[in-house]
Amino acid sequence: MAKRIKVSWFFVFFFMLMAAMGMASQAAALVIALFVHELGHIFSARVMGCRVEKIQLLPWGGYMYLDQLIDVQPVAEIRIALAGPVANLLAAAAVMALAEYSRHSPIMDFLRANLVLMTFNLLPALPLDGGRVLRALLTGWLPFYRATKIVIGTGAVCGLFLSALGIFMLAQGQPNPSAIAAGVFLLYNAYKEKKQVLVPLFRYALGRQKSLAGARIMPAHDLVAAPDTRVYEVLKHIRPQKYYQIFVLDEQQRICGIITEHQLLREILTGAGQRPLYEIVDRKEE
Repeated sequence: MAKRIKVSWFFVFFFMLMAAMGMASQAAALVIALFVHELGHIFSARVMGCRVEKIQLLPWGGYMYLDQLIDVQPVAEIRIALAGPVANLLAAAAVMALAEYSRHSPIMDFLRANLVLMTFNLLPALPLDGGRVLRALLTGWLPFYRATKIVIGTGAVCGLFLSALGIFMLAQGQPNPSAIAAGVFLLYNAYKEKKQVLVPLFRYALGRQKSLAGARIMPAHDLVAAPDTRVYEVLKHIRPQKYYQIFVLDEQQRICGIITEHQLLREILTGAGQRPLYEIVDRKEE
């Protein structure tokens, strides 16, 4: 299990609101389904050799803090991300078997809660499981930075759709606070991810350094850059499962230096992401 579990204020507010609206049974079912969801993630993380340090609970899932960064391990990220929705699917299947014998409201509430939680978390939006799976799949063809930008965009679209759906249902006299709240949540996270898009890039750099240290054989790839290119700009073009070396060209398009990915990551991790490449080349020649 996780060493610490943190409950967000939004989690408490959301379920208190549901209880105040006479939906206490549905709220309780959703909380139980949420714990089933997180247990799926925890089990998968343990199988993949990761230890869960902390979980922050939100109304539609949780944010897990692991003892290692899995952003640079697409297969591990996909397996851990999908484990939560799969756990909800298995729970829903078990409840459907019970529903054959009982149509008692709490059982049906738990069935719906698992299906809703599974479906919502598979949306292609960060920080949801579907967004993490999509980004991990995209890194097979695109750099991590571009994959993250694409998923931020799909998350904003999902947020707009859910918000519009919630407003439409409200206008039809069928208020659905969950749809509006979920839409606002996704829009807020898309905005936050866009404003801090370099943060996961730097986390990715840290994970890259550790994964490179443990790799025995890895395909290599070359990049060509102008001398005034900043270090973090080069990092935007790096993809998982490849090792990079950067050829720095002068104004006559001649190679004036070669920078390895190891040197690039060292600059990032020492806070020198804004440093131009020519300074690194000059320092090597001294």
